[in-house]
Amino acid sequence: MNAFYRSITVATLCLTGLLAPGLRAAVLEEVIVSAQKRTQSAQDVPLSITAMSGEAMREAGVFSTKDLTDVNPSISFDVGQSSQNASLKIRGIGSVGNGRTFEGAVGVFIDGVYRSRSGMALSDMNDIAGLELLRGPQGTLFGKNTVAGALSLNSTRPSLDMVEGRLEVIGGSYEKRYASAAINMPINERNAVRVSLMSNQEDGYYRSPQQNGRTFNNTDRQSAKVQWLFDVSDTLESLLIFDYSNSNTGCCWGSVQVVSGPLTDGVEYFANQRGLELYKAPDAERGRLTNNNKDSRAVIKDIGLTWKLDWALEDMDIASVTGVRYFKENQIQGDADFGPAHLVVLEEPAEIDFWSQEVNVSWVWGPTDFVAGLYYSLETFDSQRSLVADTDTNAYVSFLVANMAAPGQAAVLCELGGCANGQLAPEGGEPVSVEHYYQDAESAAVFFHTQTMLNEAWTLVAGLRYSVDEKSGGYDNIYWYNSPAAQAIVNSGATGAPPSGDASTPRNAFDVAGLYWGPSFQDSFESGVVSGTASLQYTFNDDVMAYATYSRGYKSGAVNLFFEADNFDNTVYEPEYAESLELGLKSRYLDDRGQTNISVFETHFTDLQINFFTGLNFFTENTGEATSRGMEIENQFQASESLRAELNITVLDAKFGDLADGPETVRHLDGRETARAPTLSAVGVLNYEEQLSDTFYGSLRLSASYSGEHYAGVDFATEPTQGPYTLWDLSAGLRYMGGQEWALNMFCKNCTDVTYRTIYFAAPLQEGSFNAYLNTPRIVGLSLSTYF
Repeated sequence: MNAFYRSITVATLCLTGLLAPGLRAAVLEEVIVSAQKRTQSAQDVPLSITAMSGEAMREAGVFSTKDLTDVNPSISFDVGQSSQNASLKIRGIGSVGNGRTFEGAVGVFIDGVYRSRSGMALSDMNDIAGLELLRGPQGTLFGKNTVAGALSLNSTRPSLDMVEGRLEVIGGSYEKRYASAAINMPINERNAVRVSLMSNQEDGYYRSPQQNGRTFNNTDRQSAKVQWLFDVSDTLESLLIFDYSNSNTGCCWGSVQVVSGPLTDGVEYFANQRGLELYKAPDAERGRLTNNNKDSRAVIKDIGLTWKLDWALEDMDIASVTGVRYFKENQIQGDADFGPAHLVVLEEPAEIDFWSQEVNVSWVWGPTDFVAGLYYSLETFDSQRSLVADTDTNAYVSFLVANMAAPGQAAVLCELGGCANGQLAPEGGEPVSVEHYYQDAESAAVFFHTQTMLNEAWTLVAGLRYSVDEKSGGYDNIYWYNSPAAQAIVNSGATGAPPSGDASTPRNAFDVAGLYWGPSFQDSFESGVVSGTASLQYTFNDDVMAYATYSRGYKSGAVNLFFEADNFDNTVYEPEYAESLELGLKSRYLDDRGQTNISVFETHFTDLQINFFTGLNFFTENTGEATSRGMEIENQFQASESLRAELNITVLDAKFGDLADGPETVRHLDGRETARAPTLSAVGVLNYEEQLSDTFYGSLRLSASYSGEHYAGVDFATEPTQGPYTLWDLSAGLRYMGGQEWALNMFCKNCTDVTYRTIYFAAPLQEGSFNAYLNTPRIVGLSLSTYF
């Protein structure tokens, strides 16, 4: 490790020595953030922060949350088949699993309003002025569910100064068609309106030859945002933001088979009966060939209203943030078996209604800067899931039963007509089960945060928050198809002892396959938690600051909304906690041309929440402990007015703790690395811009993102690791700075077309087979934008 650090130091010095002589003087831009609900330079905040302006985001190709993965080596964002299975991870920690009530370990805030699911931030970044990503627990000012960090996005504010706007269009690979526009219009000296529109369309990266080449995981999103700024008086300002987005796509049911298990021959037999093929490993992964055989898609609507009031009094400032949101996701014709046979179809509409109110007061008293506030939120979740039989359901479950009696011979028996077991499932198109899930969640908190200048060198930061969460909800077993033949098989004990029910309990093909009937239940959860932070800063001079920060955060527990929950006696799961210690150094040098920030951290997680999928059942566990420790080194160097270089490195050791006493299902994680936690990762960037004439400027941006070997999931002891890879991005642009600014930019993302697995999971109803989601392949495109 010492050799590694020496290499970084030598590389930085060499870069400085080679580039500095003879180049025009230049300085790095100062980045202003509101990470502590105060306007500060990022270099003065005792936290690890990744901050990007809207312009920097466009330069880096950050158009949605998923693009953050290639920006900072400590960050990853992955999406499964729905927004419920989206996880934003920092330093190897994030929410893991597909849980209806799972809230993100990284809190997501847009214009100050909390988004309770990471997937609710999936929409494109329509008219975003910048982002701040805070690493480590943020349990004071940002409240609950921030055990790993917080992502804060802020819209471009309306301006009272002048009419201005922008327009951008992008075309590229996979029929990429992107357009965005924004206009700012002052109405009078106290009112201004800003309107922005966006449309993003792109074909999917997974191809289904058996559906005439249809692609999956495509993009088809539109959004609009209207903001009204009202300068009520010299001391009171009102900002009202309305946003709307919708999506109707084949997302995200496309995946590829990466391990072909012992039941593969049987699945292939049923597929062939329908004139379909089974795309098996490894060819499926190489060609991004999906076995999805349905018109699977997700329809999403996300509507919100945010009202921000800022009142500047003589001795204090009062800020109010009100958020009202409606989020609806409807999974339609989901190919729930992820295979080519016609087995199970999923229909699942889900709705989330959310309201929040925060009021905070800030004032200065002597050497101390105070922020204190109150927070309240109310959320309702409602979902109904239907699992519908398809044309092969009955026959395939009969095949599974035959395989229990004659392992490896079942496909032959079925082919000879010797594995019929009666009507185990309804006719195709009829439901096997219908379930209703619901939860009401209420949260309240009181918090304060202080920053005290002890003297010219020392600053003490301290904060405390008390949060109360109350949740109630459950599961209603609305319908469970009853098959006398299935009842006889289950009651005979041929499939093992069912976890609940008696001889008269309805049974069907699911029970025979091991997905047993579950009784309706209702439960509640309540907790009161203290979280907070303490930090000591030492300022050597205007350019160098060191800090030591302790922070404690938590992620709320909830009702476990799966129909198997009562069977596994885990209808409620408990909060997850994190305690972190971070030592950091932030420095600028060479007359503000160079900047190096170093942080050494260790975060200990207890009662870690993980949702597992075995290929048949979902269940949630508080698994025990995990520790994320390591070092982050962030370097920027403005070699000249034209050339800027960046090198960010993360050395990470993120592992689960001692789980020997935990449930059998999690013991394989004992001492294992967490998902998406490579030991070494790095991002390097070179930005070059040169004035070519009085009105023309040329630019070039090259970036490389390296990730070491790591696991993609946590469900199985047999999961192989994902090998190391490097992604290369390149863009070249030309800007015209005459009476109106125009910019033309050619870009390539993942230029060498590297493929890696982002999520690894068991193929449903196909024991021993595994599927995976893959990263975005090579994208080449052209953008044209104008500003006026």
